Amino acid sequence: MCLCVGFALMAQETEEADPAFTSRRGVPLLPEAGDFALGIDAYPFLQYLGNFFSQYGNSAPDFQGFNETIYGKYFLQDDRALRVRLGLNFYNNAQKGVVRNDEEVINNPLNASATVIDVWNYSRANIDLGIGYEIRRGKGRVQGFYGGEVVLGFNSGEKGKYDWANPMTAVNPAPTSAWGSYSNRTTEYKNGNTVSAGVGGFVGVEYFFAPQMSIGGELSLRLGLSFTGQSETTTESWNTSSDKLQVQTVRSGRWYAQNISAYTQTGGNIFLMFHF
Repeated sequence: MCLCVGFALMAQETEEADPAFTSRRGVPLLPEAGDFALGIDAYPFLQYLGNFFSQYGNSAPDFQGFNETIYGKYFLQDDRALRVRLGLNFYNNAQKGVVRNDEEVINNPLNASATVIDVWNYSRANIDLGIGYEIRRGKGRVQGFYGGEVVLGFNSGEKGKYDWANPMTAVNPAPTSAWGSYSNRTTEYKNGNTVSAGVGGFVGVEYFFAPQMSIGGELSLRLGLSFTGQSETTTESWNTSSDKLQVQTVRSGRWYAQNISAYTQTGGNIFLMFHF
């Protein structure tokens, strides 16, 4: 509500000062041929305003750049633009599990409360690139737009590694572990990478609340094709026949893409744009 009131006041002040949609300093309100535009997702800011009076806390948005979409435009004409959309999502995490210290308990049964820590590290990445052509309509602050784009995507799939505190030995072939089976446990895994490509269209509305500054939203529909490669899992177990630690790596599918799929996908976003 505060955001809407502020927009309305700025719009009234600018329009009363100059009906030709320029600021008091003569800065054009709307973009023109040769202008560039740079934008970011507006959702974190709207969420912050929406939770401003929340009793559960409200963290201000930041620019970490690990889970954001960046928008860029170049205006060929006042109502025509080339656009680029780059989505970045990088995720890394680590989990720790407290387990019994098997060696200590075996050597000293009275110390049954001795513990060690297992660690599980995993990560994934997603990159989405869209290149398109935009056509705009409208004579005032509210501008409609539509167009088409080509989309390329890359998803690395999740990759993970386990650091087990209790080793597998002849004395302890099934050590206590925080995750999975004790006798056959994963040490490392790599899900297959996915490469995708597609074409689609979009339609949206943009509102200029100040000279060269706007907030808007759009909906898109795309038709795409994706290729997913091999997955790989490495496990360890104690081989009682040879009395040795056995490490085995299993790969899914063949060396080339194991999954090919065609799909349609809808999407939407709210953005904040700055023109210069």
